[in-house]
Amino acid sequence: MRIFKDMELVEQRGSGIPRVLQTYGRDCFKFSDHFVRMSFPMEMIEEMGSTVEKTVGKTVGKTAELLALIMNNPMMTQEVLAEMWQLSVRGVEYHLKKLKEEQMIERTGGRKGGYWKIIEPTK
Repeated sequence: MRIFKDMELVEQRGSGIPRVLQTYGRDCFKFSDHFVRMSFPMEMIEEMGSTVEKTVGKTVGKTAELLALIMNNPMMTQEVLAEMWQLSVRGVEYHLKKLKEEQMIERTGGRKGGYWKIIEPTK
């Protein structure tokens, strides 16, 4: 939008997609029937990386993938997770229940405005 250009918050209008493609390539775009999802690779902070390794080490398969997704975006809903995984919402609920039972995550806040909180492992 022009207002962002006028406020000097962007360099040039319309340059975003070509710059994303140049930096990350086409693989960061995922298309579905109703929307486009962009996933950017992220470097973990070293301190957080060791926590992730310890936590993920306790889980396997899809449950570990779910934990990694939640760490990258704690605001993610069950519906979005289901679409990303190509599972049913019930399938996602199953894996979330396993993580809750293992006291690895907890839900903070309500259904719409809440987020997932990773529980730090005790030493």
